[in-house]
Amino acid sequence: MSEIIKHINDTNASYRSLTAGDAKNTDLFFDQGHYSFFGGINRTIKVRLHKTNLSQSILFIASILPRKYDLGAKHYRVEYSSKFVEENLAVLDSFFTVDGVKTENRVVEWNVRKDIMQKNGKIDDRLYLNGLQFDLSYDFNGNQLTTKFSIRNYLAGGYSNVRMISNVDDIYDFYISNVTEAYFEDDGIVEEIEVKQINLNNARQQIYRPYITAIKSKPFLLLAGISGTGKSRIVRELARACWEADSEEYKAQKPKNFVMIQVKPNWHDSSELIGYVSRVSGEPVYVTGDFLKFIAKAWENLDVPHFLCLDEMNLAPVEQYFAEYLSVIESRKNKNGEIVTDAIIEKCAEQWFYDLTAKLTTNDDVRTRFMNEGITIPKNLIVVGTVNMDETTFSFSRKVLDRAMTIEMNEVDLEGGLDKKYESIGRLGEAELIGYAVEGVDVYADNKEVCDTAISYLKAINEKLEGTPFKVAYRTRNEFLLYVVNNLPYNKNENGEDIPQEMVIARALDEITNMKILSRIEGDETKVSERFLNDLRETIKKELNKISQKEYSGTKGKEGTEYAVSLAKLKEMATRLGSGYTSFWS
Repeated sequence: MSEIIKHINDTNASYRSLTAGDAKNTDLFFDQGHYSFFGGINRTIKVRLHKTNLSQSILFIASILPRKYDLGAKHYRVEYSSKFVEENLAVLDSFFTVDGVKTENRVVEWNVRKDIMQKNGKIDDRLYLNGLQFDLSYDFNGNQLTTKFSIRNYLAGGYSNVRMISNVDDIYDFYISNVTEAYFEDDGIVEEIEVKQINLNNARQQIYRPYITAIKSKPFLLLAGISGTGKSRIVRELARACWEADSEEYKAQKPKNFVMIQVKPNWHDSSELIGYVSRVSGEPVYVTGDFLKFIAKAWENLDVPHFLCLDEMNLAPVEQYFAEYLSVIESRKNKNGEIVTDAIIEKCAEQWFYDLTAKLTTNDDVRTRFMNEGITIPKNLIVVGTVNMDETTFSFSRKVLDRAMTIEMNEVDLEGGLDKKYESIGRLGEAELIGYAVEGVDVYADNKEVCDTAISYLKAINEKLEGTPFKVAYRTRNEFLLYVVNNLPYNKNENGEDIPQEMVIARALDEITNMKILSRIEGDETKVSERFLNDLRETIKKELNKISQKEYSGTKGKEGTEYAVSLAKLKEMATRLGSGYTSFWS
């Protein structure tokens, strides 16, 4: 038994760097020194492929997307999506099903080629395997599809190594492994390229990290702040970032995955937003609201995050006009890899519901879903409310605050936004914005040490909240865990320098404390005393210091300390208490 290992460059891979040139999927090139390993040239060999190995290869490729994919002379840019993973695994499942029986390995026949006469009369002295590609049919989501199966589809240029083992039974075992750092050879110069995690370390995205990770943790966000700070603008720009910079949607005034609905002061139920059944004409007819229309639109384009912005959200009582959504958002579950919710409009056998589904969508699959399940919330729908707090608006009940992630936008840079038309957020997609973990249990097993740190922190905070109406329970615990875990990949600062994991955890805990705990605290001195605020501040500071082994303060730029937004907010709330009443809201 003998073996060889061949590093795969861009010439040999279908999933290649975005600057790679042409390629064919039928050949796999080897080094001249591998000649004797194959026992001669211009012969057919048997090669055994392994399902688990190829499945792992597809998952690795998914982790480094976007990449360039070549099929013959055709070139594609492949973005990450859950569909990419699911469909490629379906292809493998079909490939490793022989005569109706699922197998863990399969033997194929490839040709060894060298010194082949070309059409131009020249001899091609390269050593390569030929005949790698053939037609394959597979089932995906109930549809029978066809594709060109090639081993090259599982090779990432610059990352993959092929290991082939020659066995006594004259069958060659074929394995793919992937290095954690890619390298590309160019005239003997080796450039080391760090494996990037799907846009996460884009320097500009670090600035928008709290928005991105809050949305991924819970697709219901409140943006609070003084008027004119760009709250509704940032929602539009997040939607724009879901498109390529040279696309029509990116350049459009309003990308098609964005809608803004202006809340009216006279809204006291959901009839304007969602709709209602009208019987004015005698026969019941559903009058459709803009929110319901956008839900259907999001269902038709599940791979694209859709942003609904409720502008001036608290001009009317949110728990009244948005009651159905507030209930349904809490029913989110991960069911066999799919995010499901209860119906916001229950299915029924009446004609008005049948007519409503026909009016909402012309997509047969979406309409069938509505008819079978009712109208539910899709995984890619992100609701963002902009909030101003003044004498014309309503305060938020705890029912609303418990269900939303809250971010303040009170900082103003009067020199910003003058050098370019759009925000430089960087490319965003499903991987960055859509979370498949919706409960603490979805992340705990794989991140036990991190989650235990977050729980220990939360226990210390909850002790200080004991005996107050501000004490938190399981919903907040889950959102703490999700937010911390979703922040772990963002382990570089704006300068591209590494951030220790304990600092990443502390930063996330500081932010989620501000979002989920401090936003609920309000009242006069009988409910919120100065001592209570000071004790809470000292506890947060102590816990952050312990986790990070750094000193935290609520003052930006204080020498020798890390800035904590929660400590700054508590200091602000303590100052506001001097008037006899305090709250999170400015």
